[in-house]
Amino acid sequence: MENGLGTNYRTDPKVRARIDKALAYLTTHEEELLTKEVGKYPLDEGIEVRVQSYDTREYDTMSYETHRDHIDLHYMISGQEYVRWWDKGTVEPNTEYDEVEDIIFYPHPPRHNRALLTDHHYVLVYPEDMHAAHGNVDGKVSHNRKIVVKISVL
Repeated sequence: MENGLGTNYRTDPKVRARIDKALAYLTTHEEELLTKEVGKYPLDEGIEVRVQSYDTREYDTMSYETHRDHIDLHYMISGQEYVRWWDKGTVEPNTEYDEVEDIIFYPHPPRHNRALLTDHHYVLVYPEDMHAAHGNVDGKVSHNRKIVVKISVL
């Protein structure tokens, strides 16, 4: 599943090649990623793989975020969660931009879309999409193993 208004990113051959490489890696290395230590791993120029392991949480405790210099590819290895998103143009940020982490945080928007991630599902979140991940499904906590790939748009 792709979402967002990222038409420029979808047609940029360099960025599209990075997305394709990341997806190919994820789908062919799932067994390895199930046991790989939590952390950050470079995959190629402009592509960083982040292995995560965590419990989901209630929507009220989730923060929305955006990035200027990269696309997030959220790929669920094991578990389930809701990822919510909305166009950042409608909400004022509640923090300053952090250049080192390439992140800015936002309060909850007045409305949002959501995608259910279960095993082997992914979502691409573009820089113009504020998003909040790790959401409980049906009010139940799930322990998840997820990969977030940071794909540079520069």
